[in-house]
Amino acid sequence: MIRDHLKLQVIVILWGFTAVLGELLTLPALGIVAWRTGLAAFCILLWLRHRIRVSVKNALIFIATGFIISGHWITFFLAVKVANVSICMIGVATLSLWTAILEPLIIKGRKLRPIDVLFGSVTVIGVSIIYRSELEYSNGFLIAIFSAFLAAVFSVINSFHIEKANHYVITFYEMLGASLFASIFLLLKDGSIPIPEGSLDWLWIMILAVFCTVVAYSQYVELLKRLSVFTINFANNLEPVYGIALAALFFQEHKNLNQGFYLGSLIIITSICLYPIVRRKIARRAA
Repeated sequence: MIRDHLKLQVIVILWGFTAVLGELLTLPALGIVAWRTGLAAFCILLWLRHRIRVSVKNALIFIATGFIISGHWITFFLAVKVANVSICMIGVATLSLWTAILEPLIIKGRKLRPIDVLFGSVTVIGVSIIYRSELEYSNGFLIAIFSAFLAAVFSVINSFHIEKANHYVITFYEMLGASLFASIFLLLKDGSIPIPEGSLDWLWIMILAVFCTVVAYSQYVELLKRLSVFTINFANNLEPVYGIALAALFFQEHKNLNQGFYLGSLIIITSICLYPIVRRKIARRAA
């Protein structure tokens, strides 16, 4: 269990770095998603080859899930472009509340846990403080919140997939679906798919595809075998912490943020730290 949680933190760190890569890349949000997911699917195909075979029904279900994932990442990188890395990461912190609401609605037999809603709501309080203090970034902030909603949807759906195929196989078809969605959208919108410019753009997109997608995403899917969707997504609330720290290191964004931002961030981080402690105490009392 400790190993799983350590693995989860490595995944969250890699996902926190995606926002920084999104800022470094010159590609638009749709272009980033199309290349990221397309290259990720291609890498897995080269590695697994014929072992990616699944039933047509499962392949179509995984690809359809990829459409939702594509929507999540498009809105995620769009929020980075419209606002900045820090604002985007805090908007995404509403993921745990969306998960607490959606999990019992979608998963049969899963009851709504008041503690999940409580801690998810505390996260929203922190987010609302940030929203009021950073009104100039409100559009990007709202886009990031919608991105978090889409992430909660595909996370809950993925919990049904894990028994149907190997986690790398699931990742392949979902990335294929995500790439198809973004590419078709680009072709309809602009008539072409933008190509990364220069060696640095290719470096950032390869890091994004291999480490932040093939490695991080497939291991996240694998963890769904043993950890609940809410546990994983609540730990994901640390993604803003890592993302903001990296944004401060790369772009000095902390200079543009006021006290309300830090107060809201503190509330979110505190709730993340307290949640497992409170859950453990409740479990002991129930036993």
